[in-house]
Amino acid sequence: MLRVHEVTTAYQGLVAISAVSIDVAKGEIVCVAGANGAGKSTLLKSIAGAERPRSGTVTFDGKQLVGMAQHLVTATGIAYVPENRRLFPRLSVRDNLRLGSYLYRGEADREGPLDLVFKLFPRLSERLEQRAETLSGGEQQMLAIGRALMTRPRLLMLDEPSQGIMPKLVDEIFQAVKRIRDAGMTVLIVEQRMAECLEIADRAYILQTGRVLMQGPAAEIRTNPDVRKAYLGL
Repeated sequence: MLRVHEVTTAYQGLVAISAVSIDVAKGEIVCVAGANGAGKSTLLKSIAGAERPRSGTVTFDGKQLVGMAQHLVTATGIAYVPENRRLFPRLSVRDNLRLGSYLYRGEADREGPLDLVFKLFPRLSERLEQRAETLSGGEQQMLAIGRALMTRPRLLMLDEPSQGIMPKLVDEIFQAVKRIRDAGMTVLIVEQRMAECLEIADRAYILQTGRVLMQGPAAEIRTNPDVRKAYLGL
């Protein structure tokens, strides 16, 4: 479904990822893990059109994405939830979700994905009239993911979804990611919480200083002694 081939991208004048290649097949959860500054966010931005690679190719269902505007990338079926969520803080939960369905504003079933959103995150249905800025960090992350699902994506990309969330809600977010895959979507997730990410993923890549250090089935990477020592503290 998604192929990133030999992509090099600079961020603020410095090379953030160098000759990175990853593949994501339909129906997978693929985890890109690594320490802070490894280049994980830049990788997602390079796919989403938020950063333009210096070299390399990004294709989605065979269509070249490099050079495509971010809103057009979304229209191809890729939803991107950035690290800072980028909600409209003074708008209600309802209005934030409706803005996610902007591409379908002329269609009768514009709000069709709401059933899935509320099934994944019931508390959003209880807070529809609240302003986004009044939600907890975990609830804001749920709203950001819910808004992305309103675009009806085939590929959902999540940048550090556990960041700034109370520990008791982290598991809820990761379990929601599994249910999103079960609903028929493909997921690419980048995370510093490597243990949790590897637990739910089918395959994984580890980035270190902008390069792919290791790749393979998530279960194998999770039990690799070098990974356990260097990244999992085991």
